[in-house]
Amino acid sequence: MKKLKLDTIFFILFISVLGLANIFNSNKPIVSKLENRALKAMPQFSLSSIIQGEYQRDFEEYYSDTFISRDDLVKISKAVSKAMEFLGPDITIVKSVEDVQLPLQTPAGEDKTPSALPDNTGIPPETEAGTPSESNTEVSTPTPTPEKDFGDEPNVGYWMVVDGKAVQLFKFNKENFDYYADVLNKYRKALGNGVKIYSMIPPTNGEFLQLKKYKGITDSQNDALDYLKSKLDDSISTVDLFAALNNHKDEYIYFRTDHHWTALGAYYGYNAFMEIKGESPYSLDQYEKIDLGDFLGSSYTKTLDKSLEKNPDNIVAYKPLINHVFTIYKGNEGTQADIIDFKYADDISKKYLVFLSSGGATWSKVETDIKNGKKIMVVKDSFGNMLVPFLVPHYEEIYVVDSRFYSKYLTGKNIVEFVKDNGINEVLFCIYMEDVNWHKFMSGVENML
Repeated sequence: MKKLKLDTIFFILFISVLGLANIFNSNKPIVSKLENRALKAMPQFSLSSIIQGEYQRDFEEYYSDTFISRDDLVKISKAVSKAMEFLGPDITIVKSVEDVQLPLQTPAGEDKTPSALPDNTGIPPETEAGTPSESNTEVSTPTPTPEKDFGDEPNVGYWMVVDGKAVQLFKFNKENFDYYADVLNKYRKALGNGVKIYSMIPPTNGEFLQLKKYKGITDSQNDALDYLKSKLDDSISTVDLFAALNNHKDEYIYFRTDHHWTALGAYYGYNAFMEIKGESPYSLDQYEKIDLGDFLGSSYTKTLDKSLEKNPDNIVAYKPLINHVFTIYKGNEGTQADIIDFKYADDISKKYLVFLSSGGATWSKVETDIKNGKKIMVVKDSFGNMLVPFLVPHYEEIYVVDSRFYSKYLTGKNIVEFVKDNGINEVLFCIYMEDVNWHKFMSGVENML
């Protein structure tokens, strides 16, 4: 009993010392190098945020993120989790709710990229714990910096790490798939019959790995896609990516340490898109192949699993040889950039950002020498970044929009107005399975209407 009291006293003293050290620590980090993400900034105090509970939530996240020696504590936590494996050797289930790979937050008054889904009106977004704003009031906000698309939003995710490969698990949510269909059907009605709409949903890699030993641990994504087809308007064309990728499941179509498909996987997705359009795809040898070397991606930064670290990916890009000009827009101010942007190529954890110069612009545009009158808008998450370069030889103009960065306030128009003003005749939604299965992401897509 006496020993128990001493242990309790020691624990309280230890926590108190750490807490005091944290309070008086003036050199708080803004980035976690261990997790490759921006840390929560000190929230701005306001009476309304106190009443709504936002300030308390934000401060709790800020305190947790900037706690002294946080990265060391995270390492210890991961080591303990590894020691508690229960599925067998080299098999671990990892749950992640951290805000991984988000844009760096900047002080108030400076340009910044939203750290959560914007409401696409220029109104500051809600926190992760909140819901998208329903207000239509246009309020002046800092212009987002179109340079920091660090991957998809930090929705709760589960990974099974098997033999040096991270498998993202899937749990079907009927209501979320109904909502995706409802959003696309609204686009169908708003855009009219003159604009062709396509739905392309890349599955996660868990759909193509042999997990029979763990049957029931992940739901069938193909079944979910079949369900979705019955909910979409008949005039919306569905690109069957399951069949396209399943035919090549033994090839390197998904990364081991990242949740995205590889350029090869995106190429097979492009083939499926061309097939449904009745057009012939270009062969891979008609693209310039660029080897970018080793890559440790989002699944590694979320899990920090040592077996992934020892088994890095190799990332390859295919650069189209068709003459084109790629412009990224900050609001309506354009700057020329590179579809394959080598300024991100030297950081092993950020190499996916080379595609579309990170893809985080308010919107972007590809103009080509192909004067065929075909204009497409790709509404995407980060899976679309690898797909767009393959579309270059087929269109006169390609417009790229990500709902996390598009702003009706900054552009002065909603997506329907944008499509009509630019004479766009096709809209392709390329949104991967977990974002389709996440209501908050799709609410951002709906809010662009």
